[in-house]
Amino acid sequence: MLQEIRCSESWIMIETSCMEKLLSKDWKEKMERLNTSELLGEIQDISQLLLTEGEGTPESLAEKERQLSTMITQLISLREQLLAAHDEQKKLAASQMEKQRQQMELARQQQEQIARQQQQLLQQQHKINLLQQQIQLLVPAVLVSG
Repeated sequence: MLQEIRCSESWIMIETSCMEKLLSKDWKEKMERLNTSELLGEIQDISQLLLTEGEGTPESLAEKERQLSTMITQLISLREQLLAAHDEQKKLAASQMEKQRQQMELARQQQEQIARQQQQLLQQQHKINLLQQQIQLLVPAVLVSG
């Protein structure tokens, strides 16, 4: 689908899908909130400036259109690079959070294991104490009978 914007003497065709690629959802929402007449005024001001800067010949207009097209392509490329970098940062952050979660889980498991080992040591110490008491009771009986 093509949108046509009248700029003084020439028509500029802007492909909607190109604009959608250029503008993220957030930017689209912001653009939708802007006053349309302000945007059209800015576009007309820019186009008038472009027309008055040069001779306004078809060749100079074609050159300016080519330059604008190049700049739009560069902006699209830059936006894609920024989005890719943002995605990479999100992946890195998610990876770091997962590593941190795994480390916390490992620390929790180690704490549980230490608590179990301490409990086992206490039980063994209790058994040793009971055995020592039994030995102390039996030793005098053996010495007396001997």
